[in-house]
Amino acid sequence: MNLYAKYVGWNYFKSFLIIFFSLVLFYTGIDILTNLKDMPSSANLKLLYFTLTSMAAIGYVLPLSLIFALIITKFNMIRSNELVSFYALGVSKNALIKPPFFISIFITLIYIGLNFTPFAYSYEFQRNLIKTSQISGISSDIFLKFGGKFVYIDELNPVSANIRDVRIFDVMDGKLLSATFSSEAKFNENKWTLKDANVTTMPKVIELGKDGLDIKHHENLIALDGFKPKTIESAYQSNSSLSIPDAFDFITAFEKEGVGLNSAKTTLYSLLFSPFFAPITVLIIYYFLPVTGRFFNLALTSFVFIIVTLCSWGTFFVLMKFAHNSIILPEIGVILPLFCLSGFALYLYFRNR
Repeated sequence: MNLYAKYVGWNYFKSFLIIFFSLVLFYTGIDILTNLKDMPSSANLKLLYFTLTSMAAIGYVLPLSLIFALIITKFNMIRSNELVSFYALGVSKNALIKPPFFISIFITLIYIGLNFTPFAYSYEFQRNLIKTSQISGISSDIFLKFGGKFVYIDELNPVSANIRDVRIFDVMDGKLLSATFSSEAKFNENKWTLKDANVTTMPKVIELGKDGLDIKHHENLIALDGFKPKTIESAYQSNSSLSIPDAFDFITAFEKEGVGLNSAKTTLYSLLFSPFFAPITVLIIYYFLPVTGRFFNLALTSFVFIIVTLCSWGTFFVLMKFAHNSIILPEIGVILPLFCLSGFALYLYFRNR
């Protein structure tokens, strides 16, 4: 790696760390002050709440930190005439942006990887601590359709993957075929195991003197294959968080049930694609930075770039909210803006080759 790349990359990464941790602590401090009276009394739960709040803040502050780090790094180089000196030594404009761009891509990929894990539920766990002083939230009185069956659940614990009082009604062409009742169920190996289940099968022909109801008892009965606890909770609670695998599972489970999938698709796109807003914007902003501060008020110029960044991120965030609420399609709210920004960034890159 060239010496200039190490220098620029290290300065950018150092600026990113300072801004990132400052914004995370600021977000966490404001949140704690806002919810101080509702926080758990236990010291361990308070520490857990602080950790979860910090993790929840990453999704909001990471893109801004990556972009602000570039602005600060480059303006420091402009102020000390380092930027124009690199150009005078023959370093191309495209070569100088590569270290910050690839660092931002790498950090973004790490964040996307975290969204494959329970890290994606940090905000939900944080809210549960405020409401119930527990990480897991209990959902009750759930009624859903899955795999052609109507399912009623009295109480669901998505963390322990337990159900209390489940009733499954198998219906075809408006006729009830069978009904399954169980007081308890446990999710294991991608299926539910119903304990002490009673299955009542309706007769094919309901006539006097014909066969009546067929009632069978099962100590353990396998049912609802692939109907994951988080999928159930997300279908019941529209504001429930989702990780990338769970968003895929939700879309797969309900794509044939006539359920609106815009919210789940928006969540999937926002976890998988929207983090690339920061590296793309880093590339775009760089090409509009001045080379020297001789003809510019650097303080005012840097302020303008920060305002433009905040407005751009705010607009993109609002579009994602519109898509989440089905006002616009997720592809229009998330994918299209990123596609347009990517095309503009590539245009700037090749124009400066």
